[in-house]
Amino acid sequence: MPKQANETLALNAALWEFQNNKSMDVVVRRANKNGVTYWIYSEDREQTRGEVFKSLSDNQVGTLSDKMTNDSSMPAIICQQGGGFKLTFIFKPKKGGMSQTTLNSSVTELYPCIAFMNGISPMGKTPVQFYNAVKAANLKYNKREGGPYINDRDAKAGSEFVEKGDPHNNSMLTTKVKNAMNITRWLFFYNKRHPKVQAVYWGYRAKPRGVANNHPGDIFIRNANGALLGISLKAGGAKTDEPKLNTYVKPIFDYFGETTKYNAIKDKLWPQYMQIPGIEESDKSKWGNKDLALKTYEFEKTNEKEYNELYDKNLEIIKSELISLFNSDSEKAKKYIAQNIAHIKLDPPLILIKATESVASRDKSGNLLTTNLSAAKKIQASLPTGGTKSKQAFQIRLFDGETLQLDFTARTNKVGAMHKMGQFSNLAVKFNKVKKA
Repeated sequence: MPKQANETLALNAALWEFQNNKSMDVVVRRANKNGVTYWIYSEDREQTRGEVFKSLSDNQVGTLSDKMTNDSSMPAIICQQGGGFKLTFIFKPKKGGMSQTTLNSSVTELYPCIAFMNGISPMGKTPVQFYNAVKAANLKYNKREGGPYINDRDAKAGSEFVEKGDPHNNSMLTTKVKNAMNITRWLFFYNKRHPKVQAVYWGYRAKPRGVANNHPGDIFIRNANGALLGISLKAGGAKTDEPKLNTYVKPIFDYFGETTKYNAIKDKLWPQYMQIPGIEESDKSKWGNKDLALKTYEFEKTNEKEYNELYDKNLEIIKSELISLFNSDSEKAKKYIAQNIAHIKLDPPLILIKATESVASRDKSGNLLTTNLSAAKKIQASLPTGGTKSKQAFQIRLFDGETLQLDFTARTNKVGAMHKMGQFSNLAVKFNKVKKA
């Protein structure tokens, strides 16, 4: 059989695999005698891209490579076939689609709410059995006062999460369902100590009446006396430290009233961008723009070592600016920690529950922070001292009769062209843990 015919059969086999995947929509965007461009829409582009690459590779469709295009911030897959014929696969997000991260977190938050409100005990159940019980119970919801859904919009979103959160043959979702089962056990335990809980709400988009939209609670318990309790849920390993604050550089500067200082950071970062071939001084006007991010990404693909060295320099500058900011105003720093990390005077009050595959329990490390923060006579931010030093880490210490250390990281949290130097000055900032120094 001619090579071209073999390639056509191989392409048809590969297309059949992912065209019949309900999570993907495959559209022919352009076609001519030199090639075909496919746009593939999905809810998790990273995962989809890996599945498409594997399918093309397994079916030996052609020679595969990556290439950035103007159609997407994610590299396209280029498949070169005989006679110069080229297949291009562009990956686009589905409008309103969910990422795998969003699905994972929703499983740990929503399933316990549905289970508790319907008396579904996780005892003696496998993750699949627990999921099946939750799914069956969820079928009766549209909009129901009293929980777990606050309005019909969240009910619609929740039903989609339940439909997609099936742990059958999915190890990641199996782990998340185990987390959800342990959180459910904790809710039943809480109800034994505080009988007749009225409702458990899922705080996905809407919050219970009277609760601010920016309240960090993932779920909310309405107790028998009508009072609310917010719960922040974290899932991880028994010895891991999950971030207790997820924010970005700019909101921190905004809180301190130093937006002008934040905008000035780019002047200190810019010299590293000027070392990238193809970037001119005039490109500074494109700061934060996708077009400039793509130029940094092109450089990364062929000069990864040099790219990372430039990023590391800028990471150190950004950390230094954050450290200077916290040290510039101790009182404002204390207020920031109190409001955004310790959640002092938050209404309704908030507790942290951490779930692993084996147990869920209350994380009381915040009590240590609350006690020491009010008594702190001195606050000092710095780079890590002693031990293993991560390039992402910085710390804040509270000094009184004892020393308390708050561990932070500043890091990229984007993918593709928009990560690292493509994220510019607005890196993610996470507070991980508090400990006695």
